[in-house]
Amino acid sequence: MRRTFVRATAFAGVSMMAAWMALGQSAGTPKVIEVSAKKYEFSPAEIHVKQGEKVELKVHSVDETHGVKLNLYPDGKDKKDIGLVFDAATENGKVTKGTDQVLDFVAKEPGTYEFVCAKFCGFGHDKMKGKLIVEP
Repeated sequence: MRRTFVRATAFAGVSMMAAWMALGQSAGTPKVIEVSAKKYEFSPAEIHVKQGEKVELKVHSVDETHGVKLNLYPDGKDKKDIGLVFDAATENGKVTKGTDQVLDFVAKEPGTYEFVCAKFCGFGHDKMKGKLIVEP
């Protein structure tokens, strides 16, 4: 009887610790992703995150002023529920010369979200795109 109680208590403790760690990952410390932007390309051009994950996207312009604008809705979904929830929505697409862009958001809904360059940078500007993939 005592062994069963000890095992049950140990199992409950491990389960609570795992849940606490998962909660801390999604609600506390963000996943930091660094992106380089240079004429007509982002690196990486495809980013994967988990649903519910808090993300900090840091965009550094290598050659001239670039910025990122993320689509708030996943491709092919109704535009009734926002899939990416930003801490400061005004920062999405905001470009400041000589300053790295930092976007903090929670990946609320699974799906593929396109991101594009937020400042015209030349004739290949319309090809400067990437994908944020939110996995369930």
